[in-house]
Amino acid sequence: MKSLDKWQTLFQAMIDQIKSEIKLNMVILFGSHGREEATRYSDYDILLVGDFKGSFLERSDWVIKFAPLLSLDLFCYKTEEFEEMFESYALTAIDAIGEGVVLYGKTFYQKYKSRYDYFLSKGMRKSNCALIPPII
Repeated sequence: MKSLDKWQTLFQAMIDQIKSEIKLNMVILFGSHGREEATRYSDYDILLVGDFKGSFLERSDWVIKFAPLLSLDLFCYKTEEFEEMFESYALTAIDAIGEGVVLYGKTFYQKYKSRYDYFLSKGMRKSNCALIPPII
């Protein structure tokens, strides 16, 4: 398990505060920290899926109130938005599921991880510059 205790300690208070205000389905740390390739200059890429209100930017402004004082990129999606992104092979969704560390919502994550594995079995892969979708 990729540094799960370390990341949960860092982000658990944020997750708990968000959960106390909205239905939160999943939180994933992805990007260089999720792949364990971060340098001291790397930011933290956090994907959240839940019953958010407002625009994409308003959601991030709301979540940042609860976040630790770190360099963060927050990706706050409503459940239906994330589903659409995943089904259209949007790189943010694919990377989060394929390379991320699940901080909250393992059951919710698992259905996407199963589909991700299916996509891989059907030929989905990354090239140097693009995501090659599966042949289904």
